[in-house]
Amino acid sequence: MTQAYFGRKSRKLVQGEDMKKRLELYRRGSLPVYWLFFFGFLAGVVIPNVMWKYEWHQKTAASLYLLAAFADNSLDKGEYFLQVLKMRGSVFLISALCGVSVFGAPLAVMGILYMGVRTGLLLTMSILQFGLQGGIVGLGALFPQYLLYFPCFFWLMWLIYRQSLEIWKSRGLIAGEVSSYAFRVLLCAVVCMGGILLETWCNPPVMEVLMKSLELF
Repeated sequence: MTQAYFGRKSRKLVQGEDMKKRLELYRRGSLPVYWLFFFGFLAGVVIPNVMWKYEWHQKTAASLYLLAAFADNSLDKGEYFLQVLKMRGSVFLISALCGVSVFGAPLAVMGILYMGVRTGLLLTMSILQFGLQGGIVGLGALFPQYLLYFPCFFWLMWLIYRQSLEIWKSRGLIAGEVSSYAFRVLLCAVVCMGGILLETWCNPPVMEVLMKSLELF
C-alpha cells in the first residue's frame, strides 16, 4: 500500500516536472519573424514572374496610377489621414485583440507571410512593368512610413504570437500578463501612429517627386 502510494506520488512529481519543462520550452519559443517575412517576400517575387504572361501588368499599371493620385498635393490631408487611420488602425486593433485568443498565433504567422508577399509583389510588379524606374517608384511607395511600419508590425506580431500561445496551452488569461501585453501593444500603437503620420504627410510629396521626375505616365 505504502509502495503504491509513493509510486503514484513519484509519477505525479515526474509529470509535474515534465510539464514545467515543456512550459518553459514553450515560453522560450519564439516566432521566426524574419524567416517568415523572407519566405513571403520570396513568394511575392516569384509569383509575378511566373504569372507575368497573364494580366499582372495591367494590375501593376492600375496600382501605380492610384499611387500617382495619392501623391497629388491637392488631396485633402485631413480626409486622407482619416482614411489611412481607419485602414491601418482597424487592422492593428483587430490583430491586437486576437492576441488574447487562440486566433492570435495563426494570425501572426499569416500576417507576416502576407506582409512579405505584399512587399515582394509591389516591388517585383513595378519592376516588371516599368523596369528600374518602376522599382524606384515601388520603393518610394514604402518610404518613409515603412521605416516605422516594419518594426512596429514585426513587434506586434511577435507580441500577439507569444500572448496567444498562453491561451493555446489552456493557461487562461492572467491579469499581470494581459496588463503587460496591453502596455506593449500601446507602445506599438504609438509607433504605428508615427507611421500613419508619415504616410499621410511625407509619402505623397515623395511619390509626387518620383512620378514627375521619372515620367512614368
